[in-house]
Amino acid sequence: MSLCINPGCTQPGNPDTDLFCSSCGSELLLAGRYRVSRLLGEGGFGRIYEVTHKGIVKVLKILINDEPKAVELFEQEARVLTHLNHPGIPKGEENFTFFPRNHQTPLYCLVMEKISGLNLEEYQEKRGNRPIDEKLALDWLFQIVDILQAVHQENFFHRDIKPSNIILRPDGQLVLIDFGTARQVTQTYMVKQSAGNVTSMISPGYTPLEQIHGQAVPQSDFYALGRTFVYLLTGQEPSDLYDAGNDILMWRPHAPQISSELGDFIDSLMVRVYQRPKDTQVLLEKLQAINSELNPSRPSQKPDDSTVNRPQSSQVGGFGSLGIAVAGFFNQFQNSDPSAVEGVTLNSFDFDVVTLDKYGEIKKRRRHQAQYFTEYLGNGLGLDMVYIPGGRFIMGSPETEKGHSDDESPQHWVRISPFFMGKFTVTQAQWRTVATLFQVSPPLNPQPSKFKGDTLPVEKVSWYEAMKFCAILSRLTGRNYRLPTEAEWEYACRAGTSTQFHFGETITTDVANYDGNCRYSSEPEGVYRKQTTRVGSFSVANSFGLYDMHGNVWEWCTDHWYPNYLRAPVDGSAWLNSINEYDHHSRVLRGGSWDIIPGICRSACRFSYIPADDIDVNIGFRVVCDVTMA
Repeated sequence: MSLCINPGCTQPGNPDTDLFCSSCGSELLLAGRYRVSRLLGEGGFGRIYEVTHKGIVKVLKILINDEPKAVELFEQEARVLTHLNHPGIPKGEENFTFFPRNHQTPLYCLVMEKISGLNLEEYQEKRGNRPIDEKLALDWLFQIVDILQAVHQENFFHRDIKPSNIILRPDGQLVLIDFGTARQVTQTYMVKQSAGNVTSMISPGYTPLEQIHGQAVPQSDFYALGRTFVYLLTGQEPSDLYDAGNDILMWRPHAPQISSELGDFIDSLMVRVYQRPKDTQVLLEKLQAINSELNPSRPSQKPDDSTVNRPQSSQVGGFGSLGIAVAGFFNQFQNSDPSAVEGVTLNSFDFDVVTLDKYGEIKKRRRHQAQYFTEYLGNGLGLDMVYIPGGRFIMGSPETEKGHSDDESPQHWVRISPFFMGKFTVTQAQWRTVATLFQVSPPLNPQPSKFKGDTLPVEKVSWYEAMKFCAILSRLTGRNYRLPTEAEWEYACRAGTSTQFHFGETITTDVANYDGNCRYSSEPEGVYRKQTTRVGSFSVANSFGLYDMHGNVWEWCTDHWYPNYLRAPVDGSAWLNSINEYDHHSRVLRGGSWDIIPGICRSACRFSYIPADDIDVNIGFRVVCDVTMA
């Protein structure tokens, strides 16, 4: 079926192969490529259709009202959606004007990514308006603030955040829709705003006072966000909870399931505009602090060993959203079950995790457990691969962090899928064994390192050589071994922490190998060993069970080097500007090394290096292995 979108057409249905409507004569192939398959919804100002182009299903939003203000808002939404790039924002594909046959007014059209799901108002109605719990509230707050950060960093703000404008995808990801009221913060806008000459967009119960008076600012989005979570946490409309006599919103007695910390955070969003947090980065840091307070990292429970098989290498629119079923959500770490991983026998190991204060003193020591498998290489050698659960984390560092560099900005949320990572960096014995397994051209030097020792990390390895090692290992095992993406590396290093180091506020040479002549915080000076140390020699790991993530040798990542995180992937994938592995573009190094000051060993610190030629004595690598779930 091919539908005609002419509002005056009495018989809009046509065969799929027709180019013109048999009833009214209007074109059926819009903009020469989009074929309309079905009507998804309609309202007083327009309609939403499903369209296809080259077999890909998209959404077409049309405006059938030619009033100047309606057209202005529609075109504004098109500009915003084509400018912004974030998985929580529907991607605008194209906008155009369509002139139906024998119809006096043009139709303004916007083609968008198709988003499936329920908006949060529909979601609550399906649940009988039961309040959501604190865990889900935190997850959703993180997601929406992350979306708002992407919007605000491009000098836009939304102006109409409310439950019906947030869609929950089936995979648990939230999407913010209806950017028809969004504004860009320009000098002209600020002049109009100060004079109160900006058109007010009002959603009763969600719009702040300054916006009602035509003086909206980016922090106006925070107020609407707070009111949205009042609705979600109480199951009641905010306007129903307003006490006019005392000019107060009496919502917290209706949300007994949440902590005072979360309640205070939501209240801070709804105060007078000049008292609200200054930007989304402040919100993310506050949420991270609340999450750490309410959900501290816990030691793993010992699992049973498990044997499994070998792995192989909503429609959106401002006229109302429609959707299908929803399911699940991400916490800080996914509830993924390691026993469901195909292809390996999983065992567990115990290890110590320590937290240091700024003086370098151990303020907490605890025992953890993690799951791993051993990849046997021959010659009695094995490679221990630790299971890293999937989850979400904030990548990068705040400007307030000591040693922060602009290439660590902007901070952004990244979603990571489960994977296995080497417990240690690759040792010289492991390198030598794998390097001589197969004949490759050019051959790998079996002994490239300056500092000799079987249990020392291999160094003086180029990015190309590390990639070749992974290819040989994959051929040997039938599993997909590779270098970590930069996002995977930082996620694995942090292991649920948000401090400068996974050890806490600083590091010392009692827990890591770096230039101990230099200090990061208030810790004492340490030892400068002037060479690499045996892998795992400090006997303390991070909460995932990974050793030597700070110092000893730099570690290669897959990614090309970029000078900041603007438009960086948020799904944990490698950020590449070429699919040619031999393009000679600089690649990313992480973790610091034995001859580096401690500030360069921070979890967020990044370094670029050419992938070939003369390689320093401080560059090594560790491998990751992809997970296939049973």
